[in-house]
Amino acid sequence: MATAPHMPDAIDADDAPERLARWDGPALRELTAAGVPLLVTPIGPGEVARTPLNTPRDTWRWLWKDTLTRVGPFLLVAGLWARFSREGGGALGLRRDGWLGDALLGLAIGLPFAQIAAVFRRWVAPGYRLPTRADHTLQTAYYFALNAPAEEFVWRGIVQTLAIRGLRRIPGVRRVAGPLGWAGVTAGFGAFHRLGGWSWRAIAGVTFAGGLFGALFALPKRKSILPAIIVHGFATAGFLNWGDAAQHAHRMRRLRRRAV
Repeated sequence: MATAPHMPDAIDADDAPERLARWDGPALRELTAAGVPLLVTPIGPGEVARTPLNTPRDTWRWLWKDTLTRVGPFLLVAGLWARFSREGGGALGLRRDGWLGDALLGLAIGLPFAQIAAVFRRWVAPGYRLPTRADHTLQTAYYFALNAPAEEFVWRGIVQTLAIRGLRRIPGVRRVAGPLGWAGVTAGFGAFHRLGGWSWRAIAGVTFAGGLFGALFALPKRKSILPAIIVHGFATAGFLNWGDAAQHAHRMRRLRRRAV
């Protein structure tokens, strides 16, 4: 069974700075006895902070499994749905006309939503491993190019569409088929992440985000999947990747104030 995206295990950075004779130099890297790379950052006179780093090798340990068991099957299902529905990409919400407006809408909502997701990550999982630049690039590309399209094609393009279509055939609920289908699929999307070991706090956040993605797809004038894909990419990258960098910056500011 395909599983929800795995939230990588976080390692709490040590808030107890170590003493160092020279503190005015640049941040350096070192390895622990177990081979874990650390970033050693001077924070004050005679003090440094050590932060575990997350490298592309660390990310690859879960990324290839996630691709084979979840994202790959999702894309396969979406491709088959588009092929046999006789509507092509339109069956998934892909539109050739108006794509620029859809992209701008996704950016306008996605950029601030990424910041919200990063702050939410600190509340949900305060421990972190600081991604290297290469790891930032790898994870960001994965979340935008593969994860977000795969999930949106299936959950919004297929499941939400079928749910609303099916409810409209039931007498007495046709007028509320849209909201009911949206709510049911949103709840299912959030619950699905429990398979990936996500905490209930994180699931509450991802359910809220899923509601936003579904609402963007259900916009009556467009019904385009592109805004939802873009916002989804920003939300996931902000929560699972960029949020770690934000936590690190917040921690460094706190330790430097303490060292003064």
